[in-house]
Amino acid sequence: MFKETQVFILLFAVFPVIDALNGFVLSAGINIPIGVVYRLVCIGFLVFQIVRKGFPMTSYTILSVTFVSCSIISLLVQTIVLQNDLSALLYDLTNMTKFFLWVLIPYYVYQRKNQLKKESYEKIFLVISISFTLGLLIPYVLGIGNQTYAGSDAGYKAFFFANNDTTIGFIASATFTGWYLFQQIKSTKLRTRVLLGLLYLGNLLGLLLLGTKTGIAYGAVLTIVLLLRFLFFRNRIRLGTKWGIGLAIISILTFIVFQSRAFIVVTMSGLVQRLTYFYNLYNDDLVRFITSSRSEFLDVAFGLFMGSGNIMTQFFGYGFNQRVATWGLGDLVEMDFFDVFFSLGVLGLLATLGLLIFFATLCKKRSIYSVLFFVLLLYGAFAGHVLFSALSSTLFGLICGGLFLQKESLCEKE
Repeated sequence: MFKETQVFILLFAVFPVIDALNGFVLSAGINIPIGVVYRLVCIGFLVFQIVRKGFPMTSYTILSVTFVSCSIISLLVQTIVLQNDLSALLYDLTNMTKFFLWVLIPYYVYQRKNQLKKESYEKIFLVISISFTLGLLIPYVLGIGNQTYAGSDAGYKAFFFANNDTTIGFIASATFTGWYLFQQIKSTKLRTRVLLGLLYLGNLLGLLLLGTKTGIAYGAVLTIVLLLRFLFFRNRIRLGTKWGIGLAIISILTFIVFQSRAFIVVTMSGLVQRLTYFYNLYNDDLVRFITSSRSEFLDVAFGLFMGSGNIMTQFFGYGFNQRVATWGLGDLVEMDFFDVFFSLGVLGLLATLGLLIFFATLCKKRSIYSVLFFVLLLYGAFAGHVLFSALSSTLFGLICGGLFLQKESLCEKE
């Protein structure tokens, strides 16, 4: 018989990958995405278990309840003021369920932090890392799957559905796997270290195959940072051991790059051609090019939001359906804080910021969860797809939950 916390770990270790896959199940003659069905099961589990456990009267509880309440109130007010029909309400509810994941998951962890410390919480991220890597590399080897960008040879995403979401999954996976590899380098067997090293290389290969500029740049920077930290800031490992392992890793990476140079050149040339195409398409507008047109989306959305002259919608937001139906380019800015502002108004933005600031106060101790918290928060702020994507919202929620379980600082002390 599984314990409740073990069920939680099993559910959410595979959820990001299931949600990312573009698969369908047949229900009553209607095609329903597998991710939607699984998401509802997971949310039902979270809500039931959270309510069953009860709510301790703490500042975190107040912030979490305020966030959920404000979001629901905004949704109800929008439905009345904008005169949304049932289909519009269901569309908004679907988006809200994604948005609630990053709030419900850490609260569940908070209620059971003592039990989850004993359940190897960190193994969730290793399972996610393995699932993403195998889910991309196996179809690639078999020669099946889809390109990252439609109508272009740049990038490869296998059967994963959304480019940005999948990139976030690999960024989180590579960061955690790389940290875990170097963190456990003394306490694990050689076989385990080799497997972890292969998994990390698989994460990097995944970022390269996806072909997004952010993902490729992040993978390169992450590898350099991890090596520098291992060589110069791990005081508990003997100098000879550090440099021996460091040189071995650098030699292996150099050999892989040299042997795979043709593949890397082809992959990078496809990305460069795509970037050049869009730079010319944007008439050398560097801001629009760097932001991938988000600056234009923001201008349109801000003009429509402020030009309405309706205090109610500015305070409670326009929801999601209304923006898709009437806002054109402004229907999705792809910058999470602006999308919160336009969809949930001033009220929703304040509730979101209040909760995020609380999580930021837990980052005083620099653990891997603290690092990932700010990595995904910054990604969401500038590239979006973190708070409103089920995949990324789940990852972000697991990371926020990990802040309650921090054990060791990234800064070692003698």
